[in-house]
Amino acid sequence: MRMPPRTYALFAAGLLFGCSSSSGGTAAKGSGGSSGSGGVGHNGGSGAGGGAVGTGGLMGVGGAAVGGAVATGGKSSTGGSSTAGGTSGGGVTGVGGSSASGGTAGRTTTGGSSGAGGSAGGSSGVVDAGSSDATGGSPDANPGIIAATPPMGWNSWNAFACDIDETRIKAAADALVSSGMKDVGYQYVNVDDCWMNGRDSSGTIRWDTTRFPSGIAGLASYVHDKGLKFGIYSAPNTGTCEGLYGQPSKSSVFVGSLGHESQDAKSYASWGVDLLKYDDCGGPQSAFATMRDALRATGRPIVYSINPYTGSTCVPTGAHTSTCGLDLAGIAHMWRVSADIKATWGDVTRIIDIEAPLSAYAGPGHWNDPDMLEVGNGSLTDAENHAHFSLWAMFAAPLIAGNDLTTMSAATKTILTNAEVIAVDQDPLGNQAKVVATPQTGLQVWSKTMSGSNARGVALFNRNGSAASITVKFADVGLSGQVTVRDLWQKSDLGSFSDSYTATSVPSHGVIMLRLSQ
Repeated sequence: MRMPPRTYALFAAGLLFGCSSSSGGTAAKGSGGSSGSGGVGHNGGSGAGGGAVGTGGLMGVGGAAVGGAVATGGKSSTGGSSTAGGTSGGGVTGVGGSSASGGTAGRTTTGGSSGAGGSAGGSSGVVDAGSSDATGGSPDANPGIIAATPPMGWNSWNAFACDIDETRIKAAADALVSSGMKDVGYQYVNVDDCWMNGRDSSGTIRWDTTRFPSGIAGLASYVHDKGLKFGIYSAPNTGTCEGLYGQPSKSSVFVGSLGHESQDAKSYASWGVDLLKYDDCGGPQSAFATMRDALRATGRPIVYSINPYTGSTCVPTGAHTSTCGLDLAGIAHMWRVSADIKATWGDVTRIIDIEAPLSAYAGPGHWNDPDMLEVGNGSLTDAENHAHFSLWAMFAAPLIAGNDLTTMSAATKTILTNAEVIAVDQDPLGNQAKVVATPQTGLQVWSKTMSGSNARGVALFNRNGSAASITVKFADVGLSGQVTVRDLWQKSDLGSFSDSYTATSVPSHGVIMLRLSQ
């Protein structure tokens, strides 16, 4: 999270983890990136040679999480009935095998029905019994896995920072429905920092009753009644990023969960929380696992989203290793890979380059998180907004809108609600795209294998300052013979081609996004 510009000097002096504010006027919080020109250009560690990540230890509801083996095999546990009913267990079932173009290995249950019914299935994510939530929203593609596809929704921070209240959050929930965003898969309405108001004499966390007179539970109920899910924010420190860095005079008001993990997790579960965003804010990184265990113990399926960035990029480097020493996939369902995004083209490309080598570590139940969307914010052009959204979809990234949904333009709405592009992001195989060709400097061909008959998602990405032609050679994406090409932004079939397809005018800072199939 970001901190205000007035604290940036402390970061530069090495006293705080943080960043300057975004060019869009968003207030800043702790543990962010650096300047508007792109921040720190860390390349995030190599993903080369890594297999699919096994995610043992994730959020098993009502007992220990099933599994714990890496994606290449190993025995899953076979006992322990879940609170949602049914026993889970069974062996590992491959659904594709990790490869340059293919899906990750996967596991299924052989008996446990999820909360929504049916046996759980999928790929390398852990089978969490009973992950379906009765409060509404579309079911996961693999209903036994929490976050079986990348979570989609909206978060309050990029547009409003600390200027939030229940009226504003309810309006966002209303807009998520009326705009058609809910219909294409957006589920979560996430309240970021500044909702809290210290603790009572027993240590129970309190909400700000002036801003949230109906209470957080009442707000969650409002969101649930619309068929949506509700998310909230905290930090593994005594204060949140805003409480510690943005408004230190309010450190006793904007409190974090360090030392209160079990107590807070029980509060969140009782309020009907469906997602917790847990932001480092300079706290001990060991506390991420402490909160994971506390959430698991509540018996409620809660998506666990962490930001382990502490001034250095934290990305996975192996099945259970990372550049910061955390077993990211064993702790959370999604983990931030970079400093906070800003609504500038330089920052979008900075994060794209961090994501590029991480494809081996994404899959159902565990996602690389390039941060919230800035579509509709800041200085991004129409072409840049299209490219930003397209690459996030190619990454199988969580799609968390960060704009003001109540005032967004028709152009922004069109981008955020393109069902064909969203289908690339939400494909049940959960593959993250890779760069498969660089025809010349600044021109890239990204590809990901999708479910269906020899289906590929392809992004022809022009990072340069003028329009350019870009060719995808079918051999580079693992196809041969006649291939049907569809343009996902134009929503039109382009025909059948052999060997290759050339887009003759890819805009500067833009993409042509395709679906190839046979």
